[in-house]
Amino acid sequence: MQVNPNDFLPQRRPLPIIVLADVSTSMEGEKIDTLHTALAEMHQKFKDLHDTRSHLHTSIITFASNAQLLLPLTPVEDVHLPTLTASGTTSMGAAFKIALQLLEDEQQMPKRSYLPSIVLVSDGQPNDDWEEPLQNLLDSDRGGRAVRLAVGIGDDCDFDVLKTFVNHPEIPVVRATEVLKLMDFFRFVTMSVMARSTARNPNSSGNLPLHLLNDDDLEF
Repeated sequence: MQVNPNDFLPQRRPLPIIVLADVSTSMEGEKIDTLHTALAEMHQKFKDLHDTRSHLHTSIITFASNAQLLLPLTPVEDVHLPTLTASGTTSMGAAFKIALQLLEDEQQMPKRSYLPSIVLVSDGQPNDDWEEPLQNLLDSDRGGRAVRLAVGIGDDCDFDVLKTFVNHPEIPVVRATEVLKLMDFFRFVTMSVMARSTARNPNSSGNLPLHLLNDDDLEF
């Protein structure tokens, strides 16, 4: 019987990346198209990454009039990016609830997983009850210790909500005054995750590559 040397290598621990994506009506057109392109580019970079200490898994939770788990946590090499469609209102609180359920689901996220990176993208203001679901997320073990990153698109976004989500003095909320800056944000996210995946301790947020972003677009 032929022996496969890979069978004797230590199994890499999952490193989850969860994207909470606003797909309300205001995201229609260029915004939703740019978001899809940015996500596709991020996933391709992840698929090209080798020799890491961790095994990247990604998930997408979308929120509009309702929130849904559009992409369950999936190894990046198996991800087929679903199409994003904009419609409805901004049920951000419902997305926080699904994110917490995902973090607590050991079938989706085994105990041995590294701490997740959670990414929030929005261009508006939540129109459901979001405070308690967000606080529950932040109070949870994994949610509270996760690396949380956020971007607000345009001038109508509620940046106070995004700052409450990030809740870290050294991690800014990114302001995408122009839609194409969403691409820069996701390149920043990509490099942040890649740095974690190759670090000696992937549970550390490390030094975020803030140099990839314009200082004028950062809100602490």
